[in-house]
Amino acid sequence: MPDRIVITKAAIGSRFIVSFEPRTVSWPSLEFRNHREAKSCAEARQAAHSWQIIDQTAEGGA
Repeated sequence: MPDRIVITKAAIGSRFIVSFEPRTVSWPSLEFRNHREAKSCAEARQAAHSWQIIDQTAEGGA
């Protein structure tokens, strides 16, 4: 079971990746068009599971 959520920028393009670590097949990474959507997803998962969010982007006050 994951214990943290990591938000990163995609290597190619301007998308954002939300991954759950340690990684498992049952919790795949998710891709979003903007930081707001990625952060919203991460916050919803944090509320449900109490996992720590680690935002590795330099986006707006994250």
